[in-house]
Amino acid sequence: MHKKLISFFFILFLIHFSKAQNEFITIWHPGLPATTPLIVVDAPSQATSNQIWFPGIGENYTITWEEVGYPTHNGTMTDVTSTAQVLIDFGNPINPDPATATYRVKASNGNGVFRQIRFGVPAIITLPDNLFPIWTIYGSADKILEIEQWGNISWESMNSAFSNCRLIQLTATDSPNLSNVTDASFMFHNAHNFLGAPSMQNWDTSHIQNFMFMFAHQGDYPAAIDNFDTPYISTWNTSSAINFNSMFFNRKNFNQPLNTWNTSNATNMGWMFASCLKFNQRLDNWDTSKVTDMSFMFHFIPVFNQPLKSWNTSNVVNFGHMFHGCTSFNYNLDTWDLTKTTSTDTMFSGASSFNQSLASWNLAVLNEASSFLSNSGLSCENYSKSLAGWADNPNTANNVNMGFVIPLQYAANAVNKRNILIGKGWSFNGDVPGSCFLATSEVGLRKKGSIYPNPAQDNIHIESIHDAQSFKILDASGRIVDSGNTDSEMINVSALPKGNYILQIVSRENIENFKFIKK
Repeated sequence: MHKKLISFFFILFLIHFSKAQNEFITIWHPGLPATTPLIVVDAPSQATSNQIWFPGIGENYTITWEEVGYPTHNGTMTDVTSTAQVLIDFGNPINPDPATATYRVKASNGNGVFRQIRFGVPAIITLPDNLFPIWTIYGSADKILEIEQWGNISWESMNSAFSNCRLIQLTATDSPNLSNVTDASFMFHNAHNFLGAPSMQNWDTSHIQNFMFMFAHQGDYPAAIDNFDTPYISTWNTSSAINFNSMFFNRKNFNQPLNTWNTSNATNMGWMFASCLKFNQRLDNWDTSKVTDMSFMFHFIPVFNQPLKSWNTSNVVNFGHMFHGCTSFNYNLDTWDLTKTTSTDTMFSGASSFNQSLASWNLAVLNEASSFLSNSGLSCENYSKSLAGWADNPNTANNVNMGFVIPLQYAANAVNKRNILIGKGWSFNGDVPGSCFLATSEVGLRKKGSIYPNPAQDNIHIESIHDAQSFKILDASGRIVDSGNTDSEMINVSALPKGNYILQIVSRENIENFKFIKK
């Protein structure tokens, strides 16, 4: 009989333990005084000092609660169905100091399914340069203190899960089931005091596509309370990630290594580290081959200075403000491909240490470049090299407004290159002649290549272009009629109809055009 009783109680213990492990558990302090700015919940009424709005989503799930330290004060809500929130009324606390009473709230699947917690929904306002969320608040974000356990909930989404929860901390040692989660945007947005926890290194983030604003800060707040610098996300699997926009925006103390992240599917890195005042980590292992937006990526990070030359930028459209105010950055970027780039607006403005030649950049479709180099650190020599490189490239776009380029100076023998750009509709405001002088090779005064015979019937021979890589032949209307690699110093034109053509030879550092007649 004694053994049977032991077995019975052991089974009861296992059932209770299993149930406890299944619950999503949070700690709340409903009596906290109101904070500024005031959290206003979109609900029929605002919660009192003995109530909370719990922003759970699910059908026929169960909520149980108890007063921390006084477990006899408890309650249960069964078959809860909610699409936004449910009011939990704790009644009067047993705690002799009612204002300090806290409550442990447990949500489980019950007779149905508990699928999501979401403290708000952002309406995304698209401004000319960035995104700004306007919030509809569903939960008592100013009253939740802690995530104590994730339980076995199969989460549907983490979008805005703990947005605007200013005091929240993570103490859970287990990991959330994220196998169905593709969206973690705004998950801890404006969670001012959030520090992270060791358990985060075990999160399965391999399915998440959207990390937008996940840890971001927006609005005014005392910098002293922002200590987010968790090292526990450095090994996350980000292989499915597409959107990193503003992920760490304005996290002033964040400075953790992320160089092992898989970014091969990412398209948006705009604002990712903007205003992360202490961030200075290597990112040169990142695969950026699909990224189209790098605008504001390192905006106003005074300490950032890391090599990025290895990045594939062939699909980047927007570089606006990327290094704006990065007063320490000074790495060579001459291998970057800008053939699809339309905006370099304010890209290096205020980057007072940046002193590199950009002569190799192919600015074929550029149309926004205002303050591109304003107050940057380009020397007379490197600014002149850049002007010469752009002027010598026949693909350089027309009608580009560089705006203010103060205090840059150009070499006397680069004036003609600057004038070529002005002739193409470029405008410069504030640059002046300097005392530097470029070597003749740097302003394109080397021996020019030539072709023969001209007119040609069967073959054209190339002379004095020893590093030629490819060619294009354009007819009188500008249509490309032939192209290929220059494997030899001879190009066969026998198949071309009689007429006037332009042969364009692309070398490692230059593009040369030759008119010829096919007879």
